[in-house]
Amino acid sequence: MRIFIRLGLAFLLVGFLLGGVGCGKSEPLYPASGKVTHNNAPLKAGIVTFIPDDSKGNKAKSSPTGTIGSDGTYTLKTDGRPGAPAGWYKVTVNTETPGMGGGMTPDQTPGKGTLPGTGVKLEPRYKDVAQTPLAKEVVTSGAGANHYDLDVK
Repeated sequence: MRIFIRLGLAFLLVGFLLGGVGCGKSEPLYPASGKVTHNNAPLKAGIVTFIPDDSKGNKAKSSPTGTIGSDGTYTLKTDGRPGAPAGWYKVTVNTETPGMGGGMTPDQTPGKGTLPGTGVKLEPRYKDVAQTPLAKEVVTSGAGANHYDLDVK
């Protein structure tokens, strides 16, 4: 009988210890959204990615992303959660459907994102982290907090 009690306690202890694995404190996220324009008009579809800029001290482990809506607006999410960690980012904008080379166009179905189509094709530098001229600092407060507009050519 004692052996069953000890085994039961051992399993409880192992379960408790394993239950805490991966539950570490995650980075705080701050609201981050904006509008993407192309030739002074809203870009109607695509994906915005903020890649942490290690050269400017951003050690974040994830790259926040946002889908561009038909009005040009996006809202960043990090690992499925709304917002982005504070810090400097290189920003890429991609309007091409992966693997298909075509542009993205807005899906007219309410609540949907983008569809493969004939959307705007941007200069290649905007989708290449090594070449993008776009950089933004996600800040926790102040005049520029929460809103990060982008202009692409």
